[in-house]
Amino acid sequence: MMKKHRVVPLCALLGLLFAGLIPSLDAQEDCAQGLPADVYFLVDSSWSIGHENFEYVRQFLYSVVKALHQGGGTLFKFALVQYSGSPKTEFQLSTYPSLRGVLGHIEAMTYRGGGTRTGLGLDFLIRAHLNAGSGSRAGEGVAQVVVVLTDGRSQDDVAEPSQVLRLAGVKVFAVGVQDAVDWELREMASLPQDAHVFSVDSFPALREIIQDLVVGLCGEVTQAGSAPVAMEARQLAGGGTESADLVLLIDGSENVGAANFPRVRDLALRIVEGRDTIRVAVVLYSVGPEIQFYLNSYETKAAILDAVKGLSFTGGDEANLGAALEEVAESLFSQSAGGRAEEGVPQALLVISAGPSTDNTGAGDRALKQASVITFGVAVGGETTTGLETVATDKSFVLSAPDFRTVAGMGNQLLPYINGVAQGTIIVQNEFTEALDVGKRDIIFLLDSTMGATIINSIREFIKRFVDMMPIGPTQVQVGVAQFSNAARLEIDLNSYGSKDDFSAALGKIKPRPGQTVNIGAALDFVRTNMLRQDKGSRIQEGVPQLVLLMTSKKSSDSVDQPAEALQRMGVLTLAAGSKAADEQELKKIAFSEDLVYMLKDFRMLLRNPKLLVSPLSTLTGVVVTEGPTEIVEEVTTVQTQRVVRDIVFLVDGSRYIGTNLQYVREFITNMVNRLDVRPDRVRIGLMQFAENPRIEFYLNTHNTKEEVLNALAQLRLTGGSVLNTGAAMDYARSNMFQPSAGSRKRQGVQQVLVLVTGGPAQDQVKQIADNLALAGILTFTVSSGQANEAILKTVAFVPDLAFHRQSFSELPSVTEQIMTPLITVVGDTDVTETEIVEETVTGGERDVAFLIDGSDNVRADFAYIKDFIIKVIQPLDIGIDKVRVSVVQHSERPTPSFYLNTYQTKDEVIRAVNGLALAGGRSLNTGSALTFMKDTILSQRYGSRAAENVPQFMIVLTGGKSRDNVKDPAGALKTDGVVPFGVGVKDADPKQIAAISHNPSFAFNVKEFSELDSVQQKLNTFVSLPKDELLVVLQEVDTSGKKRDIVFVIDGSEDSRNGLPAIREFIRRMVHNLDIDEDDVRIAVVQYSDDATTYFKLNTHKTKKAIVYAVRSLRNKGGRPRNTGAALQFVRDNVFTAKSGSRHLEGVPQILFLLTGGVSRDSVDKAASEMKDLGVYSFAIGMKNAAAGELQRIASSTRFLFNLPAFGELLSIQADILAFIKSKMEIEPPTIVDNNKRDIVFLLDGSDDSRKSFPDIQDFVQRVVEKLDVDEKRDRVSIVQYSDTAETSFNFNSFSTKDEVLDAATPMKPPTIVEQSSAIKDVVFLLDGSDGTGNGFPAMTDFVQRVVEKLNVGVNRDRVSVVQYGRDQEVHFYLNTYTTKEEVLDAVRGLRHRGGRPLNTGAALQYVRDNVFTASSGSRGVEGVPQMLILLNGGKSFDSVDTPASALKEQGVLVFAVGTKGSDSREMRKMSYDPTYSLSVSEFTDLPNVQEQLLSAMTTVVAQRIPMTPTVLGKKRSPF
Repeated sequence: MMKKHRVVPLCALLGLLFAGLIPSLDAQEDCAQGLPADVYFLVDSSWSIGHENFEYVRQFLYSVVKALHQGGGTLFKFALVQYSGSPKTEFQLSTYPSLRGVLGHIEAMTYRGGGTRTGLGLDFLIRAHLNAGSGSRAGEGVAQVVVVLTDGRSQDDVAEPSQVLRLAGVKVFAVGVQDAVDWELREMASLPQDAHVFSVDSFPALREIIQDLVVGLCGEVTQAGSAPVAMEARQLAGGGTESADLVLLIDGSENVGAANFPRVRDLALRIVEGRDTIRVAVVLYSVGPEIQFYLNSYETKAAILDAVKGLSFTGGDEANLGAALEEVAESLFSQSAGGRAEEGVPQALLVISAGPSTDNTGAGDRALKQASVITFGVAVGGETTTGLETVATDKSFVLSAPDFRTVAGMGNQLLPYINGVAQGTIIVQNEFTEALDVGKRDIIFLLDSTMGATIINSIREFIKRFVDMMPIGPTQVQVGVAQFSNAARLEIDLNSYGSKDDFSAALGKIKPRPGQTVNIGAALDFVRTNMLRQDKGSRIQEGVPQLVLLMTSKKSSDSVDQPAEALQRMGVLTLAAGSKAADEQELKKIAFSEDLVYMLKDFRMLLRNPKLLVSPLSTLTGVVVTEGPTEIVEEVTTVQTQRVVRDIVFLVDGSRYIGTNLQYVREFITNMVNRLDVRPDRVRIGLMQFAENPRIEFYLNTHNTKEEVLNALAQLRLTGGSVLNTGAAMDYARSNMFQPSAGSRKRQGVQQVLVLVTGGPAQDQVKQIADNLALAGILTFTVSSGQANEAILKTVAFVPDLAFHRQSFSELPSVTEQIMTPLITVVGDTDVTETEIVEETVTGGERDVAFLIDGSDNVRADFAYIKDFIIKVIQPLDIGIDKVRVSVVQHSERPTPSFYLNTYQTKDEVIRAVNGLALAGGRSLNTGSALTFMKDTILSQRYGSRAAENVPQFMIVLTGGKSRDNVKDPAGALKTDGVVPFGVGVKDADPKQIAAISHNPSFAFNVKEFSELDSVQQKLNTFVSLPKDELLVVLQEVDTSGKKRDIVFVIDGSEDSRNGLPAIREFIRRMVHNLDIDEDDVRIAVVQYSDDATTYFKLNTHKTKKAIVYAVRSLRNKGGRPRNTGAALQFVRDNVFTAKSGSRHLEGVPQILFLLTGGVSRDSVDKAASEMKDLGVYSFAIGMKNAAAGELQRIASSTRFLFNLPAFGELLSIQADILAFIKSKMEIEPPTIVDNNKRDIVFLLDGSDDSRKSFPDIQDFVQRVVEKLDVDEKRDRVSIVQYSDTAETSFNFNSFSTKDEVLDAATPMKPPTIVEQSSAIKDVVFLLDGSDGTGNGFPAMTDFVQRVVEKLNVGVNRDRVSVVQYGRDQEVHFYLNTYTTKEEVLDAVRGLRHRGGRPLNTGAALQYVRDNVFTASSGSRGVEGVPQMLILLNGGKSFDSVDTPASALKEQGVLVFAVGTKGSDSREMRKMSYDPTYSLSVSEFTDLPNVQEQLLSAMTTVVAQRIPMTPTVLGKKRSPF
């Protein structure tokens, strides 16, 4: 019924044409069948758009609004928000009662400019507009639709607000212009994404999508209005074809036990039995997750039930539910695993647990909620319920069983939930609450900032919802916010913002701040002395109630008694909410009354039950004591500090020996820092970590305050690894940290201290290094636990008493009390005069260092990271006019010098200048011209360069985007002049450009985010600080490790292995994800085999990681029996590991083969495996299920390359080891033939017309050479190839095995008759998928057709062209005899417009083309022997069968080339193609140029084969190749 109602308006809209005019809708057929809608426009007005393009945006909005009004009338209401760096409401739904007011506002709307914070804009829209107070009719069931328009990548995250909109049932259309990022548009858009994402190349092109957008939006409104009726009808009918994807995640640990597992299994069986149309996957978890089967492993309920019955207990002492949830989110709901989220099928997870999780469930829980997975739980035993309630979508979705005896009977309770998901009656929807009538009050939220991003974001959401309910204003309710860890920080004053919109926007900027300890007492004092003041907005003197809500998850490190009493004396109503490690007794001291203490298991519960705190915050009143606040206290941390002067470097073990115990190490260091007076003239702190190699986190002069040190310490992340080179790390600290340039004050006689913290045994020499530190006056302390060698560490410490060892890491924080006294009193042997101190300086330390940094608008939000990066690079350098000189230049369209090499003479001057840098700005990057400027200007003698004095010249280029101009030539000129460039690419920078800029690949660095620049800085310091002689050695080296690899996956596609394909696909996807896929680095091919082998794609087919992932996801089981593994290996050797297929074997690139098989081969693998090894291929043999160990052993290059697994699901367990090998250095030389007893000899003969007369002489020469050879299969092999304008193989190496056969074949050989390509005429028909799903890709299709036509020789007696478009039915745009010139054809193609329509009937289209286009009356010359070609461009699986029409075309001799996208059915595409090799695939239609040459080459080849020509006899026996 619903579909029938939608046809009329959609057809009416599809007939509209928009050519500068507003589409006019038939008044009798409104676009949404009389249904209302609230439509919100969120429009990007950032600097990258510009005033001129903003006019097009305005016209677009005007046209869309007017068109929607014509269709929906006054039932459609509109709101508009502009956003850039901050959002701004233009008008709300309730602002204008008539269309005139809306259109008038759009016409007068001004351009704002700024950054691009789309996430903030979405968040603002949710908070400020999607509520009843702003006119939203969501509560009345009115459809809510958002249209987002943006022209670039957001500077913040869009995922979280997009998920909120999705869960609230809001439909989002994402419109991208120019540089908008496709994946980000898809992140925002509703499902199906193809129908909700619109992309155009320019702002003028916006007019072209108006009609499609209006159609889509009206369709959504119609569907939203019809859904409840349709749902009701389904319920009355007692079911139907509703479906869902359900994953059962079952506790397989000892919490369940082997005896109780059958009862849990029975529950799973009852769930499966209850529904016929639900797909099911099962995962067991204990120490780790074990996937039993995927959503697409079984196609029938009976098969699923058999699989569930076969489940066996796994066991395990741990129940890591968190890891299992992450695995489910990452692998089980993907399209390749059978997930149908993109088809709109609900996704559900049922967790059956018998005990609390032994790991953190946060990450997996967030990922599942972000993916809109509805999570239920069955908790066995009381301890389990709380944990599952946190994971579940709603608390009510968790069912509790007192014991295992009652578990199996819970199926009847669960089925209504499962049915509700499938029928769509269970959805997740956010509520938008009406404002409350509340009296005057000042409310301050005091938040523990150490609770982590997830909790802080939830609390921030709670505050936003609270504010939405309050009458905010200077005469009503005022709200302030502060955060604290060891010190407090003001976020929002009571009088900062007078409206909800402004407050919500500011609240969105609050971020969690890391830390390990909290000083609640100091934080309460901070609120009292800094926020409860009249000048800060407090109305305490007016008798307005003052409320402070403390929210914390930790016990305070300082006393809360006096600060709490001081607030109570003022009459402040303090509420205290705690979770996790918060001390309830402490909170009772803080709260105004014990009734105002709230202990929560998780603050996220407030989003489900906000009244718990909203009620007291909005109703409490009290007598306000007019005692004023005390004077402002400068120092808010109350921890006792010691007056000492020291330079202290902490050297922390970053290996796996510390691992999860990092929290105790961090707490130990935090305790020490808190007790020290950290400032430049007292105690300075530096930090390093080490494992196999050392890494500096920050220098002694990097941070000047205790808060800065603690914040940096909180961000410490371990490097990992199992090798501990402790001695090397200590020596590195001596050479690099205890130096004046790094902040050391040893020249001034300040005691130097090294605190070594380790958990593992040193694996190098430490005693001698420790002695060297002592001789240098460095006092060494050791703090250790775990597997550290206590005896050795006592020899490392300055004296044995300074070595502190604990059995457990949890005891490390207590070491603080013991170590503090010797730390501040003991001194080393520093009785040397100043003249005796020899500073370690780099010989020949002079160098010129120039920074060329991105100064465009794209890095505005990250410019602070860039400045910090520069400072950290230059910190260890000895800056001076006669030492190291520094320059900084910004660039965008043009370079802008900030200062030259000879501008500043001291490090302090340079650092001040860098800190004072302001972004130059600009829309795009011309890095090439900036490099030329650096060469000609900055690195010239006039501006301070000392190149003429042989001082090393360094240039560090940092960019966050792709350059519009060429960088290779300017970079080459710099290198020729002796400059050493380093390239640092971030975010959208082009890695190829970064590599081209850099001196060599080792000097090129790429990171995803600016916050990751610290990892680059360490490496740059190493290079820039090298002595000149060592520097010369490094510059002469090349990157020998090499990332180039050619990898071929050969997978078993036989019937026996069908169920293992999802696991194989996931294995390949993860491998691809972890490799550097690029045409110049790693290439991938996939071959599937059963009785024969099929190349799915070659090494040179796909050039990007994305394209390969899409291709792998669409891989389907080949089917067939028997399994011929030997033939498959031979096929790969002869057809895939070849230059033609993209192999770089001859260039010395390692060749790697992965054979994944599920059973025994029917043929022998010996010969093919031996030849693969002779070729130098690294062959991995991975057997699963029924594979034969002996067979695998013969295939594998060595035993370390052999894996025999019990099940396909075990594949992922070996992935890490395999990846480590692939990424390791591989020694391989280009092949050379040294065995004189074996030769493969090719005769390449000139067969052109010019050699026709001399061809008998050539033939005689070949015969005489062959006579001298020892022709045999195991000795000499011979092949002959003739060439003219094309090449033709006369016979291959394996065609003949005896000398006589070769001579017989060579004797009658004649030069081929060559047909000139100009005479190779053809009839070409393009069949284009014009269905609803290809709207966005249609411009790319027409562009591709134009490109191909450009290569044809169009004319009435030459090539002829026709174009047909199809969807549900077909339309001929022009026939083969319609146009006679190329220009006419191209003009017609440029005028093509997308038709739309559904379903997609490809079979009918093929039949139509055969019957109506490939006919003489339509211009076909098939009866004259002219080749007939059909080029099909397809984007989806056909609704009808293609088998019969495809066969009919082949019988007629039509050569069908089928090009499909990721949405196409690959098996269907191969069926339609004249030959399977004529089936080509791309990820998106925009990738069509990637297969253009392949298509044209195939067309040329088949034309040459089919043109009538005099047959040439080439011998008795000839290979078909």
